Amino acid sequence: LMSTRMKKLLIYGYGYTASYLAETLNTENYLIIGSSREEKKFNSDNKKVKFINNSQVNNCLLKDDITHILVSVPPNDLGDIFIQNYRDIITKNKNIEWIGYLSATNVYGDHNGKLVSESSQTKPKTKKGINRLVAEKQWLELISKFNLPIKIFRLAGIYGPNRNIKERLIKGLVKNIFKEGQFFSRIHVEDIANILNLSMNNITKNKIYNLADDFSCNLNVIIEYLCEKNSLIKPAQIDFDDMSLDYKKESFFLENKRVDNSLVKKDLLKNFKYPSFKEGYKNL
Repeated sequence: LMSTRMKKLLIYGYGYTASYLAETLNTENYLIIGSSREEKKFNSDNKKVKFINNSQVNNCLLKDDITHILVSVPPNDLGDIFIQNYRDIITKNKNIEWIGYLSATNVYGDHNGKLVSESSQTKPKTKKGINRLVAEKQWLELISKFNLPIKIFRLAGIYGPNRNIKERLIKGLVKNIFKEGQFFSRIHVEDIANILNLSMNNITKNKIYNLADDFSCNLNVIIEYLCEKNSLIKPAQIDFDDMSLDYKKESFFLENKRVDNSLVKKDLLKNFKYPSFKEGYKNL
């Protein structure tokens, strides 16, 4: 049975995904505190969230009997920034029921278009992916040493309102890059929020989850579909081999994989609201 006392969620790095999670949570059950470096968030008319700046996080963790923490800031070269700053506080805190860390599927690296599950080899090629993996290992170490209730969510490419290829096509900002046999996975921000909400309320044994929809495909498939449906001019196709070396070095195209979502479907969200980009873009 779930306790009826008010839960307190600290969102460290209140960004795009976190704002959707805040929308899905019932304010009768959750007090939401969002930390951000962006001053404009403090003046927003969001009544659901109490905003604090990063200098206030320490105090909040010590005094505000936080029960849930979502960490959604990208790591630096030393790994996770939250752990670097607050490791001692959270390892001593007995109130915490759930910690969610938003990682990314770039930790897998290149798998030649094969399906990757949570137990697949992690061999990132990009700087971002390498840093993510360092951060994940730090969180896993906290689980093994202190038995903290941590869940790691490896997110595929996030899209949703105000962040999607359709808007960028309309503005002429999309490079139509083609690479033979390349797959990308993605997930709608609402499905991420629903999964996080379910995870906060359901204790599951698995520690790591892939978050991606059911349909991996080449980027060109989406560009063609959106141009056809919205009568947009299709940008000229560019061959990946013709791109500059600098672009290739940190490019998504270096890593080719399809992301398996069967574990999160088994444990948390059986049916996605947007199982493929077609459902997702109907709403955009």
